[in-house]
Amino acid sequence: MKHKLTKYGVKNQVVRPHIKATKELNLETPEGRELVLSEARNQLRLHQKTFDRLASM
Repeated sequence: MKHKLTKYGVKNQVVRPHIKATKELNLETPEGRELVLSEARNQLRLHQKTFDRLASM
């Protein structure tokens, strides 16, 4: 591990504390449903060719 870090100029490993997640998403609310729909639309738009190939299989 030390060898991998030195090639990037890092001399010592830094120990960082674990941070717990504090935000919870409730997808059953209207805002949560809108979030899921908007993310799905975004993925369909970004990966349109992939979904077309999968549909033709």
